[in-house]
This record gives sequence, structure tokens and C-alpha cells, in this order.
Amino acid sequence: MFWQNLPRLIDRCRRGAGLLRLRLPRLLDPFGSRRLRVISVGKPENFGGIVRIELAVSPRARHGGTISAAAAGTTNSEMNLGPVEGGQVLLLHVHCHLLRNGRQSLQFALREPDGTVSKAQAFLEVENQGALAEEAARLMRAHGTPLFFRGACDASMYRYDGHIAWFDGPNADQHIDDMLGRGAISEDEAGHLRHFVEHGYMVIEDLLDDALIDRVNKEIDDAVVRKYQGYENGSSQRIELLHLHYEGVRKLWLDPRHLRYTDLVFGARARPCQTLTYVYGSQQDAHQDTIHLTPFPAGYMCGTWIALQDVVPDSGELIVYPGSHREKRVRLAEAGCEKVSGDWSKFVRTVGAQWAEMLARYEPVVYRPKKGTVLIWHENLLHAGSVRKNQSLERPPETPPAVPSIDCTNPPP
Repeated sequence: MFWQNLPRLIDRCRRGAGLLRLRLPRLLDPFGSRRLRVISVGKPENFGGIVRIELAVSPRARHGGTISAAAAGTTNSEMNLGPVEGGQVLLLHVHCHLLRNGRQSLQFALREPDGTVSKAQAFLEVENQGALAEEAARLMRAHGTPLFFRGACDASMYRYDGHIAWFDGPNADQHIDDMLGRGAISEDEAGHLRHFVEHGYMVIEDLLDDALIDRVNKEIDDAVVRKYQGYENGSSQRIELLHLHYEGVRKLWLDPRHLRYTDLVFGARARPCQTLTYVYGSQQDAHQDTIHLTPFPAGYMCGTWIALQDVVPDSGELIVYPGSHREKRVRLAEAGCEKVSGDWSKFVRTVGAQWAEMLARYEPVVYRPKKGTVLIWHENLLHAGSVRKNQSLERPPETPPAVPSIDCTNPPP
């Protein structure tokens, strides 16, 4: 009898007052009378230039509906984002550099074939500061970069030839001289920056203390014992995002001593975006990072490689190719390759073939640093992991890519 009378009970609760009116409909149907709701909203300070928003469509929504989005107070911002189905969860993205600073209201609407419109709202606190943020916004507006988009981000949304980072330009040496002349950098820092400009990387020795690195090594040992992310000891498997679970790794990740150098390279505040940890050498083929971590404007991503012990021969050492950062940036669309969803064979035939052609023009350098040494490389530098000739030797680095105010998967700074 209870289940037979439940629809009547819900209707009475909706019409009347009382505790059930507030709780029972929400318990049984999280959408209530609406057919669209916001599940989650990312924070710009966590995601940088692109923020992810999840929306859910009620299973009661009719077939053939469409979703649209707009930013309150922003002229001509409404966009039709395509069809949706009942029960669908949508992942939308917002280019925050196209929004004004301050608290911004984003409005979403589900339009069904019978004319029913359901709305949802989300708020973002936007703070885009500095010349680089202004330049990114200008370039995106000129190119017609969309405020909202569904699905994967694509390089075609951005115009990469509209801006050249200072360290990729013809006046890089003068830029360094100017910083040195006004006391913004030391002679040592100037030398590291010049090496970065010429060779595509810098090496800073004795930058980090043993105490911090020893703490990180103990945490990595713990992760190995726990088989974090299914890690099998002795393999070349990488361990991702340890900084989210271990305080020492997080402290190393955010250490201002190495961030000082990426700040100088970018001319803006660097934002570490992930960590990759290798207990043993990766044995990866030579590659550019830009095809996987594609910032906008071009140039504003660096790899920071921290040696957690002395690296010895035959351990699967890192190999870098000095000067290769001046090669063209290979992108999937230009190489005739789709985004990879499992089968990498076409990627190897297209993108991999271009990298192989580039390698023939450069002499490899095997990198064997001492514990505590920091290597920072240009986003476009070709690098690889050599073969582990001695399978028992560890080569543990902590590799946090750093970008200026951007999540590693998102282009704008």
C-alpha cells in the first residue's frame, strides 16, 4: 500500500508545509522540479585558464533536447553546446581568460522539444593578473576561441603564431642583460638563463637539501611497499601525483628554490601542475612534451627534473638533445593523427617519425646528476630515457612539470 500511495504522498508534500516537503522529494529525485543541475565546479586557481564544470540531465528529460551556456554580463556569450539525452552527465569547459575578473555567474539551459526550459547556475571567482594573462585573452578573442566547449581541448582553438616567448625570440640575450642590469637576477641566474636559451635546459647543482630529499625517498619507499597505483617494484612504470598523498613530496613540488627559476623563465608566477616519479629509468623513446602538455601561448611549460640520488651509468639515465628545442612543435592535427584512445600505432607512424627525423640533427647528452641537482627543460626539448642495462639500478627522479597559472592539460596561462 505504501508504494501505491507514494505518488500521492509526494504530491501532498510538494503542496503543503512540513519537514517532508523539504527532504523527501530531494531524496527520491535530486533534480526536483528541474531537469538540469550542476554536479561540480572547478576552481580557477586549481585549473588555471580552463575550468571544468559537470552538469547532469534528469532521466525524465525528453529525447532531442539541447544545452546552452552563457556568462551573465558578458556580451554575446550565449553558446549552443549541442544535443543532450536524459540521464546524461556533461563535462563542459570554460576559458576563464575570456571572463572579467571577480565573481562571475555562468548560466546553463536545457531546452526540450516541447518548449520546456530548465536552468542551472554556477559561480566562478576569476582573477587573471599580469601582462601574460592579458596577452592570452587578447589572442583568444582575436582568434575566436570559444568561451565554452564540450569534450577534449584542441590546439585549433588557439592561434600559436601570435606570440613569441622572450626566450624563443631574437632578443633573449638582451632581455637577460636588462634583468641583470636592474638587479632582478644574479650572475649565476643569468648564466642559467643563457644556457636555457641556447641549449633548451638549465642544470642547477646543490640546490636542494638532503633532509628534504631523504624524506621524499622514504615516502616513495612507502608508496612502493603499498603498491601505489598498482606499482610493481623493478618496473619502469611511472608513479603519478604522489604530491596529493605525501606531504614531503608536496613540499618538494612547491619548493620556492626551483620555482624561482621557472618564474624567471616565464616572467610570471609558475604553477606546478603534476608530479611523475620514476624509481627506475623510464626507457621512453625520444619525444617532445608539447604534444602531451600543450600550453597557450606557446613556450609556457617547463619540465623540472629533480635527482633524488646520484645517477649512475647503465641505470636508464635521462638523455637530452641540446638545441632541439628550436625545432617545430609537432601537433596531432598538423601531423595527421587523431587523439589517441588506446592504439598508439598511428601516433608512432606520424608523430614518432617526425621526432626521429629531428633526432638525426642533434648529439645526445647522457644526464648523470648528483643528488639534489635540478634540471629544468624547455617544453619543446627532445629527451628520452636510455635502456636500463643494469636492471637492479635505480634512477629515481621527481618530475613536476611547471606552467604559469595553468593545469597541465589546459592551454591558457
